[in-house]
Amino acid sequence: MTVHKAQGQGMKRVIVDLAQCRGTEEPYTMISRAKSLAGLAILRPFLGSKLRCPPSEEYRDERTRIGSL
Repeated sequence: MTVHKAQGQGMKRVIVDLAQCRGTEEPYTMISRAKSLAGLAILRPFLGSKLRCPPSEEYRDERTRIGSL
C-alpha cells in the first residue's frame, strides 16, 4: 500500500520501509498509521536523518501563509 493510500487509516499492524522515504512527511505518515508501537515493524535499518531533516519548502510556505492570517 502506498503512503498516500494509507492516509487517514489506522491499522493494527504496519510494516514500514523508512530507508526509501522522501521528505519528512512520508515517515510521519507511515509510522502514524500504527495504532500502537507493538503493531509497528520497521523493515530495515535507516539513516536517522530521515526523521530529522528540515521540513519541506511547501510545508514552510504553508506555515508562513497560515501565520499571516
